[in-house]
Amino acid sequence: MSSVEGKTPATIVSVAHLDEESRLLALGVVLEETLSWVRSLPGTSQLRALIVFDEVFGFMPPSPRSPPTKRPMVSLMKQARAYGVGCLVATQNPMDLDYRALSNAGTWMLGRLQTDADRARVVEGLGEDKKKSPVAGLLKRIAPRWFVVRDAKGELSILHPRWAMSYLRGPMTSQEIRRLG
Repeated sequence: MSSVEGKTPATIVSVAHLDEESRLLALGVVLEETLSWVRSLPGTSQLRALIVFDEVFGFMPPSPRSPPTKRPMVSLMKQARAYGVGCLVATQNPMDLDYRALSNAGTWMLGRLQTDADRARVVEGLGEDKKKSPVAGLLKRIAPRWFVVRDAKGELSILHPRWAMSYLRGPMTSQEIRRLG
């Protein structure tokens, strides 16, 4: 990802102002176009772009639901890395995600999970044996704002990020997003 005049280019697509059906349709079109663009690129092992999808609830749900965002996003998670495009998705609940998307994640950053069902879903997504995996126990005991990280090689580590430099006050307004440019 190369910078332009010392800044990394970013495109922000905010659908906060749209109703649910319009959100799904608009992001479905954007993701389909992104998938087409990704497939036009030559292969590389170097990261050239990163798709960041904050709060994917409702956009990649488990079967049988299939909103217009699901197919292209799952395809991006399966195929984009071969073209140098990474996908970073965030959710507060792993039960909100299709297992095919979960199983294609290389690096996982997991906070404390409150329910056995959530922990089981994560262990399943990691492709680990539910009875032998150390992850479920760690996710039950880990303190708030600490994370269990599993890298693409399967190595586990614990991460405690520094204090946020901004207050987590919720989504940015369209005016605030425009000021970023």
